[in-house]
Amino acid sequence: MSDPKALSPAVWKSVSTKYKVQNNDLLKALAEYDKLADDDHDELLECIGDIKETAVAYKKSKDAANNKDLLKYIAELISAAEAEQRDVTKQKTEAAKDEKKAADAKKEGDEGDGDDEEEEEEGEYQDKLLMALKKLKGSKGVTYQFIVCDGKPPAVMVAKKIAPKHKDELAKVTGSKRFLHLGACRFDGTHYVFDMEKPVAGLAKKLQESLKHHTGKRHPIRVGTEAAGDEEEGAPAGAATAAATAKTAAQAGAAAVAGAATGTDQKVGMTRPLEIKSSVGKGGKNLPEDVEAIQTALNKKIKAGLVVDGKSGPALIAAITKLQQQMGMHTPDGRVDPGRGTLRALVAPGALPPPPPAPKPVAAPKLGKAELAKAPQVWHGMRDVIDKNIEELKKAVKAHYAHEHPDLVADIEKNLVKLDGITDKLDHRIADTLKKAGAAKDEAARKAELKNAKTILAEYIGYVKSEPLIAHVDANPWVKIDLKKTVIEHITHMAQAIG
Repeated sequence: MSDPKALSPAVWKSVSTKYKVQNNDLLKALAEYDKLADDDHDELLECIGDIKETAVAYKKSKDAANNKDLLKYIAELISAAEAEQRDVTKQKTEAAKDEKKAADAKKEGDEGDGDDEEEEEEGEYQDKLLMALKKLKGSKGVTYQFIVCDGKPPAVMVAKKIAPKHKDELAKVTGSKRFLHLGACRFDGTHYVFDMEKPVAGLAKKLQESLKHHTGKRHPIRVGTEAAGDEEEGAPAGAATAAATAKTAAQAGAAAVAGAATGTDQKVGMTRPLEIKSSVGKGGKNLPEDVEAIQTALNKKIKAGLVVDGKSGPALIAAITKLQQQMGMHTPDGRVDPGRGTLRALVAPGALPPPPPAPKPVAAPKLGKAELAKAPQVWHGMRDVIDKNIEELKKAVKAHYAHEHPDLVADIEKNLVKLDGITDKLDHRIADTLKKAGAAKDEAARKAELKNAKTILAEYIGYVKSEPLIAHVDANPWVKIDLKKTVIEHITHMAQAIG
């Protein structure tokens, strides 16, 4: 099976760097292909033909003939191009059929259909989209068409019949011309169901976020077997499962999540689960009934001594901040969101456990004069500092999100493991090579090791410049690490030791 990623210019750049080869014609063809939209069928087919022709010619070159791994990549590239050529040809045929159907439908539309078309034309994009969704929800057994423009963020149009004008409007909204195939949309009583011949993985969440972005409203969406529920506002996309679970548990009165909200204010019942509709505290919507519920709960949980008056102010924000600090959040935001960790901690039974200690990052050692004999030890020292600081960062992140839903916590911990890959890339090779250079018995052996060391340093530099994880680590709000600066300083020190 061919890998479509082989057609990426970034992959070719990586391969050409790895094997120290160059083919500007192939790079140019791949770059042109990468720029094209999915519905530029004729241009895509022409570009894929150029890629195939260039790759076949390059396969016969001296560079490829002497490198089995490079030959393998070129074969994969040709295979991917042929597969893409077949897919684009099929898409072109289907697109022509869709356009013909849309034209026929428009031509044969009755008077009622004309009324719908006229109604759809009124208002801005988001108004027409909301009107269509409202019609689907209010009409039993009605099905509309939909088309998705895969921009950033994506946009979807729902209408009785999708026409070319709808694609033009989506292109203006997103700035993209990448469209997925036409599908059918209906409301099944709980979700807006977007039916496609071949459902796209992750599309349910993308459509939900698109609707939220363009209309300000979050709707329950289902695509194939994937569903995205109507999470409470304030819960980020990554916490979808957490918010939905917390909301359901609270409504059901589950003790582990909802607890009983008690206090002197009779507006919040002694046995009623704590529920809030939107965010409370700093930057929140602060609906009076939500504020009263949080004030009452804070009085019970941490004896905040708040007046339960439904008004958000400095005293409420200070109490929320105090709670978050006790939870272990080293950067509290003074806000309670539906379904999130602060609310979960607030309603959880019993007292909060003692907060974990604040992170204690290790300062990078000051670098003295660069010497070949000491360079390996300096590099090992840098790696130890990075390892310790990344562990401190992990602890801080885990503490900050400790009270979130277990599913979200599991996802966070899974992603934190990726940070270990930084020191895996900045490995021991440079230290080992410089140690061999220092111990070399003759000048030729020493020069060979130093040459190898320069190659390794170049690889490290490329990694540091391109690895987004390093920028994320330096931008984190919990632990000041200065990772990129530390690594670059030590790479420079190694280069100076090489001389």
